[in-house]
Amino acid sequence: MRVVVKTPARLHLGILDISGDLGRKYGGIGVAIEEPNIVLRAEALRGSYQEIGLQIDGFEVERVEAYARRFLQAYPLPYGVHLSLETHIPAHVGLGSGTQLALAVGSALARLGSLELETDQVAAVMGRGAHSGIGTAAFKGGGFILDGGHRLDDRSSTSGDLNDPVPTVPPILFQHPVPEDWYFVIAIPRVEQGLSGERESQAFSALPSTLTTLAEKISRLVLMKMLPSLVEADITGFGEAVTETQRLVGDSFASAQGGRYANPVCGKIIGRILERGAAGAGQSSWGPAVYGLVQGQGAAERSEDDIRAFVDQNGGGQTFWVRADNHGASIEVQ
Repeated sequence: MRVVVKTPARLHLGILDISGDLGRKYGGIGVAIEEPNIVLRAEALRGSYQEIGLQIDGFEVERVEAYARRFLQAYPLPYGVHLSLETHIPAHVGLGSGTQLALAVGSALARLGSLELETDQVAAVMGRGAHSGIGTAAFKGGGFILDGGHRLDDRSSTSGDLNDPVPTVPPILFQHPVPEDWYFVIAIPRVEQGLSGERESQAFSALPSTLTTLAEKISRLVLMKMLPSLVEADITGFGEAVTETQRLVGDSFASAQGGRYANPVCGKIIGRILERGAAGAGQSSWGPAVYGLVQGQGAAERSEDDIRAFVDQNGGGQTFWVRADNHGASIEVQ
């Protein structure tokens, strides 16, 4: 038996509230994107697990093994398993690689074991969703996603570390397709990687309590401008709401990342994207990935050409354009 899992990446557009004074904390905003992808092949081998164990090749062997062993500790399989990560999402750049890889490994092993586990159950076993439910929802169904954050009285983890206790996955409040002619132009400058793991947990712990007025501004922008604009396919209104939300969120995280954005280069690229006419722009998660939103493939190609030249002048990096993924992960059993 073979299983092939293909996942989207995701852009994290911001957090609603880090104060927690209403009994919930965080609340994520994000969107699934068609590329880059994780493609993981899993195969049940002849022979017992005790005799054969795990055979792993391809990209990120150590991380695949760690996630596989975590899942198999909770749900042992009777036979050996071969896992091959054929394509991957770059780690620690803001595109959600950890959650997608964890869910791909867990989902593949669940299918090999004929286990009827929902995605949220796999996420819980794999320790994902400590700060955001965006990655799990992107895996399940793609599109634009808004989650409701964690209840402070039952949240059991503050980190996505492999050894952490199981976190509670935040509830999804809103999930909606993104128009097919909206494109994201993405740049990943060659600067220090974004925060992850223990460093990310420490940064969250050290954040000052956000003034409720800031959380109110962000929530109002999301509810009264971002969401209606998406439903009405108004790219101008949506882009304006995303840009302003990103500025407010960036300022609230300035103490952890040294400024509104993760690196001065990131800020310069975002400024350039907006100067060149993008509907909106910002930084995904802790960066250094940044993005701009434009309408139509032609506009995406022109914007990418311009941003690639600008990135090359500012230390180099990677640029590409991509549409939103409105479907989520695919799991094929062969």
